[in-house]
Amino acid sequence: MSKTLVIILSETRAHEITFDNFKENVIDRLNADLCVCIGVKPDYDYNNPFYKLSKYKFLYEEPEDFGDAFDYAYNIITKDRPKYECIKNNNSLYGLLEAPKISNENIKYYGSDNNKFDLTECNDDEVVVHTSKFPNQNWVNQIYGINKSKNIYKEQQFVDTYKKGLHWREFLKIKDQFMGGVSDDENQHPGSAGILIFFRWFLLKKLEENDLINKYDRFVITRSDFIYQLPHPNLSAMSEKNIWIPDGEYYTGYTDRHAVLSKHNIKEYLNIFNNFVLRSNDYFMKMANKNNWNLEALIHFHLKQNNVIQHVKHMPYIMYSVRNVNGTTRWAGGKFSEKLGYYIKYASEYKKSSQYKEDFERQKTTIDNFFTRHFSNKK
Repeated sequence: MSKTLVIILSETRAHEITFDNFKENVIDRLNADLCVCIGVKPDYDYNNPFYKLSKYKFLYEEPEDFGDAFDYAYNIITKDRPKYECIKNNNSLYGLLEAPKISNENIKYYGSDNNKFDLTECNDDEVVVHTSKFPNQNWVNQIYGINKSKNIYKEQQFVDTYKKGLHWREFLKIKDQFMGGVSDDENQHPGSAGILIFFRWFLLKKLEENDLINKYDRFVITRSDFIYQLPHPNLSAMSEKNIWIPDGEYYTGYTDRHAVLSKHNIKEYLNIFNNFVLRSNDYFMKMANKNNWNLEALIHFHLKQNNVIQHVKHMPYIMYSVRNVNGTTRWAGGKFSEKLGYYIKYASEYKKSSQYKEDFERQKTTIDNFFTRHFSNKK
């Protein structure tokens, strides 16, 4: 029988409003275990029902500045990081030499014997390797070291540039709100999206340490402040080959608020910060070409870079985020509903989920048939 783990990410909040609804429509509906992967402060309420129900509790002491958390993650990832990253089909030497097999004050020719060349012994900013398939025979197999990089890159097949990895703080230079939560005097991002990037890394670390990717078949990553207007779709109707994301709140990408994954794709969904470190130059070069990055756009970009974007499918947006009268929030405060007695954080979420509820009630069918028809119509 397929085993499912539901994960509350980053923080537990609004339990006074949402917990009973969550347990009935997600945990009980999916016959799932619960995990909380959250930040905690000294005043955290360990009697919180999300915490008490959890089979797995992955806790990180929340710092004032999440730059400290990213330093912690960076130091772990770089412990075994290679000296150079390979940027395939990219030539940083392009146009810098007038002829092959020569050196100058900034460029060193290393010859054309790949078998005798040891990249680990180099200390150049960049090393450029022309492969055996390079079309110009005058340059085939030749290797060059660039002492000081000009950071000028040219896409070119069959030539690879090896470059030293960037520090994670370089990504703060890219605008403008995907690293919120990290303090920086010159490149401060608004909001709190960076916190969610960190907790994706922390969750992946804990899943791997506890061998949970092998113990569970399906994973639902979500938040604690959702009210579900309909029960969660049965996972048997959602192929494990796909990454399932609600069909709304796109903001030029994919919503970060909920995802249904499997053991086959959860790593590719979560490892954003890992790739910021291990594929730093590749990610930075591609991201620096545009501004106005948010977490939604970053998730879309990341899934494309991990070559899984073709597996993304959409599920009905049947839930909406809420806030209690005295509840905390990192971003949207929401609008108070006199009828419901709490804040609705995003009117668009509430409208979308209400439409699905109305559609279901009009069709006078079972909930499983309702979702089966929906998924069939989406193919």
